[in-house]
Amino acid sequence: MSLATGHETIDEEKLFQKIVWRVVPLAVLIYLIAIIDRANVGFAKLQMVSALQMTEQLYGMASSLFFIGYLVLEVPSAYAVNRFGARLWLARILLTWGILTIATAWVTSGSLFAALRFLVGCAEAGAYPGIIYYFTLWFPKNHRAKVLGFLTLGSAFGNLFGSLVSGFLLDLDGTLGLAGWQWVFIMTGLPALALFPFALLSLPDGPAKARFLDAGECDWLKKRLGAEEPAGQHGNPLSVIWDGRVLLLSLVYMLILTSLYGVIYWLPTVVRGFGVSGTQNGLLSAIPWVVGVAALVIIPRHLRKERTVLFAMVAISCLGLVCFYLSTTLPQNWMRMVAMSIGTPCISLLFPCLWFLPSLFFSGKHVALAIAAISTIGNLGGFFAQNLMPWVAGVAGSPVSAMLVPAAALAAIGVLAFVMSVGGMTNRPQTATR
Repeated sequence: MSLATGHETIDEEKLFQKIVWRVVPLAVLIYLIAIIDRANVGFAKLQMVSALQMTEQLYGMASSLFFIGYLVLEVPSAYAVNRFGARLWLARILLTWGILTIATAWVTSGSLFAALRFLVGCAEAGAYPGIIYYFTLWFPKNHRAKVLGFLTLGSAFGNLFGSLVSGFLLDLDGTLGLAGWQWVFIMTGLPALALFPFALLSLPDGPAKARFLDAGECDWLKKRLGAEEPAGQHGNPLSVIWDGRVLLLSLVYMLILTSLYGVIYWLPTVVRGFGVSGTQNGLLSAIPWVVGVAALVIIPRHLRKERTVLFAMVAISCLGLVCFYLSTTLPQNWMRMVAMSIGTPCISLLFPCLWFLPSLFFSGKHVALAIAAISTIGNLGGFFAQNLMPWVAGVAGSPVSAMLVPAAALAAIGVLAFVMSVGGMTNRPQTATR
């Protein structure tokens, strides 16, 4: 599609292809490293519980404090992305969380581990909603689901690489006088420090400061994005926090993250029950994320309309629910692995669906704060997951029984998505944007 602006013609598809190649890979890489940083505790736990003389429940509580720190600073940090620019603030996030993750390798007690996890959450707060908001500065809604699918690929690849690397690092136990769990934190913190200078020097703050766009392309993009901004966005931006749509999407996001972090945190524990080494555990735990990568490459590009997105959420949630339930009842380990390898990608596919919606209702600072509010409330799902998984496993007497937690969360997501699809939510932005 070509559109005229001034005396030149803009090829829309070619322009957005150029933007994708210039701004998306670095943002996805930041998120990929963040996911590796969140997945490391699930593998470190396999040695760290005994090393620090903690119970599974106490370890789960300590590691889950990451999400409380994230919750405390999520909204102000996301607002800072709008205030100071993505380049400076995302670089700051990388630097601080990398240093604190590496420092976790030298904790000597459960209390110190809990304190470091809280501080890592504070340091990383704002990264994910900041990237989501950053994409709204570049891409109109008909391109956004596809781009958010790329971002979710960062999650799938992060869990894939995190599983492969962390499993191998556990087997380095004793190398250079360090335990395997110490190597896990050191080697998963270093990539954030390595990426810091690239984010600081290479990430453009927005189209107005992008050297790779000429004046005509920048002007066309500004008008294209401005035409989609919802009306009535001139009041107090903090009012979006109490908007009913934000609260509903926050609940959905909380359930998605309960599912995701439940699997990330507990899958290595389930696989350990198969009687494998650390490296073999990493290889097997990586399988669901390989399937997730393939699904994220294929499916999000077809999600361009609001109603299609919501119906997709219903179907995906139902499939995931069935798979995780079967993983707790099937008799053979390989059958359980197949069920979890199909159910886990269903969780990943819900992310581009969810993040397609906020920018339909808000713009500018309002959308930044709406995304931050959804992310803030939703990240309680990570806190719940890391406490619920060991509790359910303990009550049921089997590690794999904890997979009932993501099954239940996906059931609730399917119901809420269905209610949104038939309750007129998708019609509301139409009035707002006229």
